[in-house]
Amino acid sequence: LIIIVWGTSSFFTLPRLEDPELTSRLAVITTFWPGADAERVETLITEKIEAELSEIEEIKDYDSTSRVGSSIINIELLDSVEATNADTVWLKIREQLNQVDSQLPAGTSKPRLEELEVKAYAMITALTWSQDTEPNYAILTRLSELLKDELLALPGTEKVAEVGNHQEEIVVEIDAAKLASIGLTPQQLSAQIQQSDAKVSSGLFRGQNNDLILEVDSDLDSLERIKNIPISFSNQGQFTRLGDIAEVRKTIAEPPNELALINGRPASTLAAFVESNYQIDSWARSAEAVIEKFRQELGQGLKLEIIFNQSNYIETRLKSLILNLLISGMLVFGITVFLMGWKSAIVVGLALPLSSCIVLGMMKFLNVQLNQMSITGLIVALGLLIDTAIIVVDEVTKNIVSGLKAETAINKAINHLFMPLTASTLTTVLAFLPIVLMPGTGGEFVGGIGLSVIFAVLSSLFISLTIGSSLAGKLYNNHHHYSQNNQQKWWQTGFTNSSLTEIYQVTLRSIFSTPWLGILLGLTLPIIGLIQVGNLPKQFFPPVDRDQLQIELELPGLSSIEKTKNKAIEVRNLMLKHPEIEEVQWFLGR
Repeated sequence: LIIIVWGTSSFFTLPRLEDPELTSRLAVITTFWPGADAERVETLITEKIEAELSEIEEIKDYDSTSRVGSSIINIELLDSVEATNADTVWLKIREQLNQVDSQLPAGTSKPRLEELEVKAYAMITALTWSQDTEPNYAILTRLSELLKDELLALPGTEKVAEVGNHQEEIVVEIDAAKLASIGLTPQQLSAQIQQSDAKVSSGLFRGQNNDLILEVDSDLDSLERIKNIPISFSNQGQFTRLGDIAEVRKTIAEPPNELALINGRPASTLAAFVESNYQIDSWARSAEAVIEKFRQELGQGLKLEIIFNQSNYIETRLKSLILNLLISGMLVFGITVFLMGWKSAIVVGLALPLSSCIVLGMMKFLNVQLNQMSITGLIVALGLLIDTAIIVVDEVTKNIVSGLKAETAINKAINHLFMPLTASTLTTVLAFLPIVLMPGTGGEFVGGIGLSVIFAVLSSLFISLTIGSSLAGKLYNNHHHYSQNNQQKWWQTGFTNSSLTEIYQVTLRSIFSTPWLGILLGLTLPIIGLIQVGNLPKQFFPPVDRDQLQIELELPGLSSIEKTKNKAIEVRNLMLKHPEIEEVQWFLGR
């Protein structure tokens, strides 16, 4: 009962993800130098940064691209970098970039390191402009930000990324005549505006116990504050307001850096990540309620929809696990009843759910996520869980039928089987241990398979030698009912056939009398398999039966976002000619 409660509670509280969480070992370093040609960028920026990176031993590889005005360097860390020390390595790289920053030419931006996210989105929403008029990106962006705030407020939300959203900017449009009348040039006006937003302290207050830095509340966080920036225009200390000589307004930045086309229409999209220790399916139900409420409050011409929901795939895999457990349990019980009798079937059949409960409990104890790899491991282990139970039940039954008391029969069976069963279980553990210990991203992804199988076979050994043997002794305690003198039904002791028994005995005598024949027969199939293995197609994973696929459309580096958009629409129209394709969603500029 304790095992069942432990396993059941663990199942309902285990973190659930579709794919295992991977350590971020990829990053991009971006540096801008406006106006510089590609050759100067390569010589004065890229090569200097690469020289610093070459000193970091944890970096496996890096490649660079130098373009007009920008340097891009892709970094990959060694597979030996574990999740526990990855942050330390990235910190070391940032420190190296800080050192090289002082060596870069004037006017160069600070090298920016961006770790590439390898975690899958939990949900992607799209707010689409469904009217036939020109889309109002300001409305889309602001509504999307409101929805983002509501999603961030949900328990379990790690972060929400904006994808395809247009950035707003504040434009200062100068009145040339007014600017000339006060004797300033556009460059001088720009310098005064920049100085008004200087992030420096205004003074220092020294107290008896503490020193306090003083700052003036001068953040340019509103149009009104920007309009009220004082502009000096004479040596006599005369000032005017920026709003008096220029028009200040907020608008959408053009051209945009990225776009989202959902169902062929412009949209503002949000991609939510869920915390690693949270159940995505539970979080998704809360998020769907928030989205539905937000949808009801939208005006005409706006459409809010969920274009990706990871919880659907998680629920499918969980249903597959439960279905496999039920089918396996029924098959095990039915076959065991036929071959060993209904009492043995009860004992052997209990090995499946009890072992599965222990596996789930151990996963919860070690903070292992329930994902497609760990679920696959559980399904693989289903065929290994009953072997030990069958051997133990058969041995206990044989001892009781031979006339031993139940307690003596159990002790004799355990003493006889403990070492061979433990050895065979450890053999299976060692076979799957390399999968668990595999380094790098591959090990993090498939390690859950090996871990689930190891937990399963160890728990099966424990269940068989404790609960299984005790229950078998209890059920078969009245051994006189199973005396060979009594005629028993097949569902009590299992199906027997004298002809098959005779054939089996003759086969065993022949093999024991000529051992080389048994060895030859035992090696024939493995040798055939080894010969044929070279003809098998090689692939890490089989094709995924999924209703999604990803296509990357890459244009020359200097292509405009508008050209990319037109080409994406053209490709979409071609793809929709295939009746199997329901919809195509494009995310451009990322």
